[in-house]
Amino acid sequence: MAGKLKEPRVITDHRREPVCVLPTGFYFDDQRWDRIWERFEEKGEALSHDDLRELFPDEPALIPRTGQQR
Repeated sequence: MAGKLKEPRVITDHRREPVCVLPTGFYFDDQRWDRIWERFEEKGEALSHDDLRELFPDEPALIPRTGQQR
């Protein structure tokens, strides 16, 4: 099921260990699911926000917010 997340989502492995935390607004689909798991298997530990930005550099939900919103 593809679409933007309406709330943050923690992805866990079969042992319920964290794989990554996806932020609200992140576009999630099967291709991205596969890329996250491939990177997790390569790294051997949970993915950081920086890891996700490296995988998905054009994802608006991963761009750091600067300044104050009004």
